[in-house]
Amino acid sequence: MNKKIYVGIACAALILTGAFYYLFWGEKTDDSAAEPQTASSESANLIFAGSSIVEEQDGKKIWELSADKIEADPNGNTLYLNKLKGVFYQETGNTIEIIAQRAVLDRKTRDLSLQGDIKITAASDGAVFTAPEVRWSGEAKSFTGTGGITVTRNGTKITGDNIISDAKLEKIRVYGNAKILTGGKTE
Repeated sequence: MNKKIYVGIACAALILTGAFYYLFWGEKTDDSAAEPQTASSESANLIFAGSSIVEEQDGKKIWELSADKIEADPNGNTLYLNKLKGVFYQETGNTIEIIAQRAVLDRKTRDLSLQGDIKITAASDGAVFTAPEVRWSGEAKSFTGTGGITVTRNGTKITGDNIISDAKLEKIRVYGNAKILTGGKTE
């Protein structure tokens, strides 16, 4: 009879231990699933809607980037911009306007990688530069376009595979299947 009591006590202890485990350490109920969860700061990106980023030097704007959505990595060194509109300010007072679907800004190097329906317009002479991918080098202060580019200025249309241009879109070098069409309709 003692064996049956010990076995019964052992079974009851196991059942109670299992119940306590389930209640306190087991799966949470559906009520807990409705609670908001926060991601750890090491893996979550910060997201800003309808924001702008401005770089200034000696109290003068160098450039200003606006986007529908700006996402920053946890370190804040890389920014991802959706539906970018940017303005690069020149010493002469002229501007270069940039439109792109997506962009990535490296805050350390000030390099900007653009993708999707890129259009760069120089306000001084109306030059328009389009390309599927463009990179702005913060150090060299130049644009590099790839994937089939077009530059239109004063009735002249230049097409090619790639381009390197200065910040003012005045000095350009087109290479890879480069063609120039002057006079006549450029659109």
